[in-house]
Amino acid sequence: MTGWETRNGVHYLRTPGGIVRARAVGVATGGYTSQSLHPQLKNRLFPILSNSIVTRVLTPAEIEACNFRTHQVITDTRILRHYYRLMPDGRLQIGSRSAITGNDAPQDQYRQKLVEDMYRKFPALRGIQVDYSWWGWVDVSHDMMPRITQPDPAQSIYYAMGYGGNGVMYSAQAGKRLAALIAGKGASLPPLPIFGSALPFPNVREMVESQMFAPFRRFGQRFLYHWYHLKDEVI
Repeated sequence: MTGWETRNGVHYLRTPGGIVRARAVGVATGGYTSQSLHPQLKNRLFPILSNSIVTRVLTPAEIEACNFRTHQVITDTRILRHYYRLMPDGRLQIGSRSAITGNDAPQDQYRQKLVEDMYRKFPALRGIQVDYSWWGWVDVSHDMMPRITQPDPAQSIYYAMGYGGNGVMYSAQAGKRLAALIAGKGASLPPLPIFGSALPFPNVREMVESQMFAPFRRFGQRFLYHWYHLKDEVI
């Protein structure tokens, strides 16, 4: 989509192949959301790179050595957290942060860093074969919580956004809820605290700083990663 204009309650979405007219628009662009997509979303999200790997199928002895007792998603209490789970087919999937910039993300050092982190958490898996790996952008909201909502009742715009860190598990539910909202059946949905409000907007100080320092925010992110690493591992 290269442009978005709303006239008389109708949305005109410009694409390279033509213009799509819509009475309602659902946005689920995650960490790939452009700052210029729509004013309702400007400065509401900060895209951060995430990395994941998946091992070969674990043997029963390896599962026992790692003390896996569930297939539910697990996360640790670090600031630079890891999230992992024993998948239904017996593989281990683990993920964490990746590079600062998209240009650096394909470098193997970030995949290898995650492999070493896996070894630290699960020594019994040292040397295990990694069958799959990937990286991509996740959308982090200002309070680290996702939103599935119609932010302005006067506009037929809906979104499911802000999954980074705390919300991927809600994504299947988000699709159902987003469809119900667009279909006008939102009143029948059970209430979800927080998730129904709009994505938080930075306060005046944060907004001024975000405008002033936007070109340098990746430098700030790099500094924070180093600081958080010290808090996780040293302090």
